[in-house]
Amino acid sequence: MPDMFPGMNPYLEHPDLWPEIHPQFVTALANLLQKEVSERYSILIRKRVYRVSGEDSLVVGQLAHDCSPNSPPTNDVAASHQQPIPTYIAVPQTIQEDYIEILDCQIGRTVTIIEVLTPQKKRPGRGRENYEQRCEAIFGSDTHFVEIDLLRGWEPISAYAAGNVDYRVLVSRSDQRPKADLYAWQVNAPIPPLKLPLSYPQDDVGAQAYCTVDLKRALDEACLRSPCYFSIDYERSPIPPLPPEETIWLTTLLERSSLRPSHQSINRYDQGKLTKQSAHL
Repeated sequence: MPDMFPGMNPYLEHPDLWPEIHPQFVTALANLLQKEVSERYSILIRKRVYRVSGEDSLVVGQLAHDCSPNSPPTNDVAASHQQPIPTYIAVPQTIQEDYIEILDCQIGRTVTIIEVLTPQKKRPGRGRENYEQRCEAIFGSDTHFVEIDLLRGWEPISAYAAGNVDYRVLVSRSDQRPKADLYAWQVNAPIPPLKLPLSYPQDDVGAQAYCTVDLKRALDEACLRSPCYFSIDYERSPIPPLPPEETIWLTTLLERSSLRPSHQSINRYDQGKLTKQSAHL
């Protein structure tokens, strides 16, 4: 069953949900790509493992709380100074991230790398620094590069990032750098079909130049494989929150999809309750 959102579901960005969706999305995307390329190419899912410590090891949801010792105490804390204050400590963590390589089996070489961004790659810290170093190495090679950013939080990685947009996909052909193609769209817009590079200008005639992929379909398939998706509470606001104009759009969409009580229904309930109370006066 397709998700009711025309493009990206902003609730998938929740720090507790995206780590569950991310590997499923990479797998679904790889499966779709394998159907779009010729037998000459193999779609491989690679796993990158690294350790972080210190502030970099704090999970995204915890970083939303200000637990620094210099934070001024609230009235509740001051009034109950004998009670412990909830906080978080930074413990070393092992990070595992999946990404996609497209291998040209005829020449035995990786022609395209596809990265789907995670909070560890976007937020300031060691994870972002490591990712930017990998991007720099790829940009200096003859490998095509695709960066899929479906997270509204934090500053964009790509130097080509457009201004006020919610989501981005950067497609960088190795033979056209520093030029690149940037797909950008808002949360209330459909995800555009992506055209991903495969071959090089010097390749033989039999090489496939491009393939197209439907990110929305990959997202829908990833959601169906993720149990957490079915427990999303649509009566709450997404994290990060949407601006006012897009919040109105979101509310209307959820009400029409019967995932959130409509204001009209609530008003009818309140009016009926008021009428019933008046009858007893």
